[in-house]
Amino acid sequence: MNQLTSKQQIYNYLQKMSQHFQLDRFSNFTTMTISKELNISRSLTSQYLNELVKDDLVVKISSRPVYYLSKNALEQIYHVVLKQNEYISIHELMQELKYSSPDLKDFQKSVGYDGSLSYPISQIKSALLYPDGLPIILYGERGTGKMYLVSCMKEFCQNHLNEKGHIVLDVKKVSLHEERTAQMEDLFGYEHNGEVKKGILENSDGKMLCIQDAQYLSDQAQEKIADFLRYGYFCREGNEYVRVQSKVRLVLCIENEPRISLNENLLINIPVICHIPSLQERSEDERTRLVVHFFQEEQERLKRKILISEKLCNFLVNHQFQGNISDLQKSIKAICANAFSETIHEEEMEVRIYHLPTHLLEQMSVDKYEKEEATFVRIDSFEKHELGEKMIQMWEQLLNAYVDLKNKVNSQARFLEIGQDAVRHYYDVLVFEQSYHDARIDAMNSLVMDVLNIVKNAKNIILPVNCAYVLTRMIISTGRNTSLLNQWESNYSKDIQECLQTMSDMMMNESIIADQIIKQIKTATNVSLSNMNKIFLMLNIRMYNKELQGQDTMGIILSHGYSTASSIADAANSLLNHYIFEAIDMPLDTPVEEITKKLNEYINNNMHLKNIILLVDMGSLEEIGDVISDTMNVGVINNISTSLALNVGMKMIQHHDLETILSESCEENQCHYKILSVAKKEKAIAITNDVSVSVSEKLSHLLQNSLPKKVDIKFIEYDYDCLQKNKHDDPLFEKYDVVLMVKPLSLKLKGVRSVSLEDIMNFKDIDILNSIFKPYLDEDEIEEFNQNLLKNFSIQSVMENLTILNPQKLLDFVSESVQNLQLVMQKKFQSRTIIGIYIHICFLVERLVTKTAIEIYENLDDFANNHSDFIEQVNQSFDSMLKNYHVKMPISEIAYLYEYIADDEDERKVASDDEF
Repeated sequence: MNQLTSKQQIYNYLQKMSQHFQLDRFSNFTTMTISKELNISRSLTSQYLNELVKDDLVVKISSRPVYYLSKNALEQIYHVVLKQNEYISIHELMQELKYSSPDLKDFQKSVGYDGSLSYPISQIKSALLYPDGLPIILYGERGTGKMYLVSCMKEFCQNHLNEKGHIVLDVKKVSLHEERTAQMEDLFGYEHNGEVKKGILENSDGKMLCIQDAQYLSDQAQEKIADFLRYGYFCREGNEYVRVQSKVRLVLCIENEPRISLNENLLINIPVICHIPSLQERSEDERTRLVVHFFQEEQERLKRKILISEKLCNFLVNHQFQGNISDLQKSIKAICANAFSETIHEEEMEVRIYHLPTHLLEQMSVDKYEKEEATFVRIDSFEKHELGEKMIQMWEQLLNAYVDLKNKVNSQARFLEIGQDAVRHYYDVLVFEQSYHDARIDAMNSLVMDVLNIVKNAKNIILPVNCAYVLTRMIISTGRNTSLLNQWESNYSKDIQECLQTMSDMMMNESIIADQIIKQIKTATNVSLSNMNKIFLMLNIRMYNKELQGQDTMGIILSHGYSTASSIADAANSLLNHYIFEAIDMPLDTPVEEITKKLNEYINNNMHLKNIILLVDMGSLEEIGDVISDTMNVGVINNISTSLALNVGMKMIQHHDLETILSESCEENQCHYKILSVAKKEKAIAITNDVSVSVSEKLSHLLQNSLPKKVDIKFIEYDYDCLQKNKHDDPLFEKYDVVLMVKPLSLKLKGVRSVSLEDIMNFKDIDILNSIFKPYLDEDEIEEFNQNLLKNFSIQSVMENLTILNPQKLLDFVSESVQNLQLVMQKKFQSRTIIGIYIHICFLVERLVTKTAIEIYENLDDFANNHSDFIEQVNQSFDSMLKNYHVKMPISEIAYLYEYIADDEDERKVASDDEF
């Protein structure tokens, strides 16, 4: 059976996924997701997707990010024939499909559901889901949408409380001038001379009751409602003996601060108080969406496509409407009425500044709006940009930059620059564009700010003023399971983890400080921060602390007594203006085992440290190192004092090595020291090749991506020339315990366990790889690893991940050229050599195309003189391929190819000798 091409795989994926797509789940249809799911490079995925659009097989939505869906699948689902292949927005596509919006329910319909209204809506939901419900107060200026939220409450109860079709909403509107007796009788009913009239509280038994403008309730009515909420019953007016019970879901709507509008007894009995922001307190994005929403309603009513001038839109978004959303809606109705009268026979309708009601026109500045209204926008072309969507756009920008870094399109400096730009944009959106009041954010912000201040003072770092606020918003947003950002992080968790690991390797000091902040926030708030939160912190630390130098040595003061160690540590840290000493206070009878336990806990929580210096008050503690973890170097100095701590601390700040700190401090303070333990080497897998370090990085990522989970082994991409020159004396082997090396056949290193890329692709010596990972993976995970290797290290997959050229086309040329070379040389290469030659030549062609060919080769003139036949054979065999790419092969590159083929002959000879 013929293997599917990458383009066919992409089309089949879209065909399958498009049959089940949901309007609020578009993440499966981005270039990044498709590339990740099919293990095809992002550039190739983008190329094939656009080809499929031109082939009339795929629909493209040019939003941010861009989405691609199967055209055939959409036409089958919606029984339509799509007229075009490209759409400017999701809404435009939905209009053609006659399915213009997702099936939103109850509160999801509210503009600001995931923004300024998120906290009050979460309060309301909690009150409604509570057994029998809790009474609620909604307070906010007139026209802010309180009654709209009440209608959403009713729908929410029908959708979530198994009371579908039974929830009835009663509304009692209280008037300022309502007579007190009439108000009491209307609310509680009355009995007079045998006549009984039920009040609205009694009639609303089993229903939801909203008392609108409850600030106008009399004190007597408020007191009686408070008693009803407290005891569960009330008495009708005129009869103090008959108790009336009513199970009613009560909502009070008021315009001012509750403590001003309602009495204390009533407030005590209503636990849920929700502030509804004014129109001006909403973000600009939400105000824009409200404007668009009301125009869309009028468009549907008038059966006219509406085009709005940018000036009019800006005015409506930024004007301070006294009646908030209600006034905005009324103004838009008046605008459309004015415009409609001019365009009765038109299919489209333009709305301009002069269509505003007279009272609004009078409030405008002539200078500001005297220019012609030249720019109009279709209401249907406005995109809905939730806060989460804006965040996602920024983080996708960072992930795309990371992919470019992996593919060597960008440098590390450029990657960090893009990341810092994303953070700055993040601040603009969250602090300026999306600012709104949220009590939950205020409370969390205070805790996060305390943590940041502690770490800033301890580490002498600078963080921006708004860092705590932005981080708090991120924490709260990702904490909601329905959050778009939360869902996006879940979808791209593996890519985010890889990006974070790369950044941690690049910015070790920033990573350490970010980990400490995350740990302290977890302690203070019991909230675990996500990987994106850590990336955000690391970029902030990097932006504001360019010369950050890591602290690899820490001091621990151990002293007997109530607070002796703490006093010395606090004094030393304060005088040195650095947080470099921890303290362990202990009673005189504290056993060594307990001290050891505390020390090992500290070591395990601070694995980034290379050295720990223990300053102790008793010589007997010098032997504690015999049972301390051997993951780092530990030195002990006895006879602790404040002056000794200051001396040691100063040398730590100056980054002296451990031996120097110990010897000089003891010499200057007349005490002695001892080095107790030496850290073990970290296990590592080294990946190298004779092409470039960037190729090693890509191979490393392919290998790591094949693992079913992260293992405690460091992957190192290492320079081939250094290993070829230094062999076993290379610093790599001094610093790390190299348990495996993935290397080319040309690199000979006896005693080092190794495999070649060719062996992995041939699935040869796979037991070597398995043996390395067996301590970390169970049998099922080893099997999954092997399956992933087969997929990730196929010749097609390797080339798609390692080269920027079209891999299929390139492989076809290389296959033909290698076959020609075997014919003219009258030789048949080994299978592993053929794979190696394929890879070598693919990179060779890429170097020629990108004008980065290897020009240097030792004794090049001798090679040209001695191997002129081989040079001619290569040029003859590769002629078709070289002409296609418009390149010429330098003799230096031919020389390296000769070496590769010579290695093949050496291998054959060794194998032949081994037979005898």
